Amino acid sequence: MGWDEGGIPMGYSARTLVESIPTPAALLDAGGTVLVANGRWRQSADRDGMHPGTGMSLPGSIDDPAVRDRVLAAIRAAVPGDPPTLIHDPDAARVLRVLPVACDCGTPQHLVSTEPRSGPAAEARSVVAARSEFLSLLGHEIRTPVTGVVGMVDLLRSLPVDPAVREVVDGVHRSSQILKTMIDDLLDLARLETGVLDLDQRPCPVRNLLEEVIEPFQEQVRTKGVLLLAALDPRVQPVVVTDPARLRQVLTALVGNAVKFTDRGQVLLTAQRHPDGRLLIAVADTGRGLSDRDRKRVLAPFTQADSSASRAHEGAGLGLAIASRIVARMGGTVEVDSTPGAGSEFRVLLPVTFADAAAPGPRLLPGAARIAVVAPSTSVAQALAWVLTAAGASVVPTDLPAVTTRPPEVDVVLWCDSVRDPTSADRAAAIAAAIGPDRRAIMLSTTDPRGAVGVVKTALITAPVTLRRLVALLNSERPGVRGMPVPVDRLPACRVLLAEDNDINRDVFRRMIELLGLTCDTAPDGEAAVLAACGPQPYDTILMDVQMPRVDGLEATRRIRAAGVRTPILALTATALREDERRCLAAGMDAHLQKPITLPELRSALAGFLVGPDATDRAAPADTAPADTAAPADTTPADTAPVDFGRLHELEVELADRPLVASTVSAFLEQLDGRRAALGQALDRDDRDGLRATAHTLKSASALLGAQVLAEACAVVERQAAVASKLELAALVAGIERATAGAELAMTAYLAGDGQPTGR
Repeated sequence: MGWDEGGIPMGYSARTLVESIPTPAALLDAGGTVLVANGRWRQSADRDGMHPGTGMSLPGSIDDPAVRDRVLAAIRAAVPGDPPTLIHDPDAARVLRVLPVACDCGTPQHLVSTEPRSGPAAEARSVVAARSEFLSLLGHEIRTPVTGVVGMVDLLRSLPVDPAVREVVDGVHRSSQILKTMIDDLLDLARLETGVLDLDQRPCPVRNLLEEVIEPFQEQVRTKGVLLLAALDPRVQPVVVTDPARLRQVLTALVGNAVKFTDRGQVLLTAQRHPDGRLLIAVADTGRGLSDRDRKRVLAPFTQADSSASRAHEGAGLGLAIASRIVARMGGTVEVDSTPGAGSEFRVLLPVTFADAAAPGPRLLPGAARIAVVAPSTSVAQALAWVLTAAGASVVPTDLPAVTTRPPEVDVVLWCDSVRDPTSADRAAAIAAAIGPDRRAIMLSTTDPRGAVGVVKTALITAPVTLRRLVALLNSERPGVRGMPVPVDRLPACRVLLAEDNDINRDVFRRMIELLGLTCDTAPDGEAAVLAACGPQPYDTILMDVQMPRVDGLEATRRIRAAGVRTPILALTATALREDERRCLAAGMDAHLQKPITLPELRSALAGFLVGPDATDRAAPADTAPADTAAPADTTPADTAPVDFGRLHELEVELADRPLVASTVSAFLEQLDGRRAALGQALDRDDRDGLRATAHTLKSASALLGAQVLAEACAVVERQAAVASKLELAALVAGIERATAGAELAMTAYLAGDGQPTGR
């Protein structure tokens, strides 16, 4: 709740709505007093009596008795849900529109706006605008309490509760998420109807977008046993110029609708180039289908094919309508083909610019380049062929009898099945026996392997699959791992401040600190660290990253020391140079920790400052640094693994959370393209500081996750950014590109390890 200029309580969302109306507009109470007005209304207030200022009465400022009486009558009689009342001012050639609106304060309110009068057409437009404004106001006013409910339910779900209570909380969570989605849909519909939905045109890698759309549906399709795939025709340029966020919204609505109404079979999301030059994206399913009547009206708002009280699926029927209107706003069209009982296909045709930019993906090794594909339908076979062809495979479509009797001369047999089928293990054994030990058999399972009925003794990958996951599995990226680390004891209860700008490192370090029994507060940069360290909350020690935006760790330490704070500060850095360590100590830090840091190493470092009153005195001086802290070599042995899976395994055990490590690796992979692009842009602009900063950030996250080859390549660029020629830097950045490709393959293989570190 906020306050307007006259001291009247007013919701922020109501003020935002009034300000967004393109004509003079104000919100009035039941007596006709102006509560809040937009800038256009205030500008008009100086020129006439039709636009009184805040706290003044609108009817009191109108000279014409007939107009005044109509305004008073509209304010007194109208209730929320009524259509707007249109009042013509005969002297001013304007239309006054009064619309009752809902309010959570318990008192009636009215949205009043004025616009030029130009006949029946203007009045019709006014009615449409009023409906849209009411929709926006309703959405904004509901969103505020719903956001609080969603947040509190999320917090409640994170707490240990009785199983019976958990079931109720989960039900509330599902319902609140549905309500939140409906509100977002209502607001989008309002924006589209008023023509204020803006588009952001930028290059968009199509394959990445398609895979991002399908991944959130994996739990739903695996529960049903529905095969969900996304594929881009490899003949199409992989990057287009469009609005990626809005296109993702459209495809998410279409795929979500297909998954919702498909109980068996498949849902395919494909993209190709239409003969007329437009981008054609299709969502085809084997669901229940639509009648001719439903097919014609399914893109209208608030419409569902099954609108009966006994329908099995929730929703307001807004998703497809909004998708259709967004596509129209983008200059495209949506077509629907469907047959009852035989599925549906929604086709999005968009005018786009096909960019020349490349979107390189992972490539298959020679030993996995010839692949026989057994699919349940020709459309699935084509989708899998598109995915594999993009990675350099030669695909041979075949069938199950052929691969179990006379398999073709290929390296790999890939077939679609379900591990919940009691006979799937027999099929896997028959295929493995037919192709022999020198070739590989891989099952693409439509269901979660944890629900397997029998033991399948071939490789497994679950749908939906991404290109990276599939290629990593086919390339047999399975390095070994080291042994289990020794359990680490907890430290006495203390409070630690962690200053780290890299979100991946910050999350992992925070979890490690908390596992040691410590309370951890975090700061995303040096400036925030100074404010926290010098604030009212005392800390027992501070972990300070050296290189951060705005204020780096060295300057932050100097400011903290200048303020008289003597809390021990430990430097976190990914470099091993004696010079860097001396700079840290000279700035006022007490110790220097080199990333990556294991949990035992972190405990040992913190224990020296948290255990015993004289612990600070035991900090190692600069001249006693170990002899092995010399700068790393600029080159890395060719046989070094791109990722040390032992490091990832240690993180799993140290953090006691495999999903956390997997999500951290996923976040790292998602950020890689952006980091690489930033390196290329900095190199093109000869921005040495930007190049060094980006290399440092990538180096830090790579080292934490065991990608030492990539970390070393970044370290070389970071050291040479200020002194090397642009040509030399281009060669060093190319080294980062090569190391990135290896890290991507290895980390994708780790994620494809079905809940275990790859190779364990």
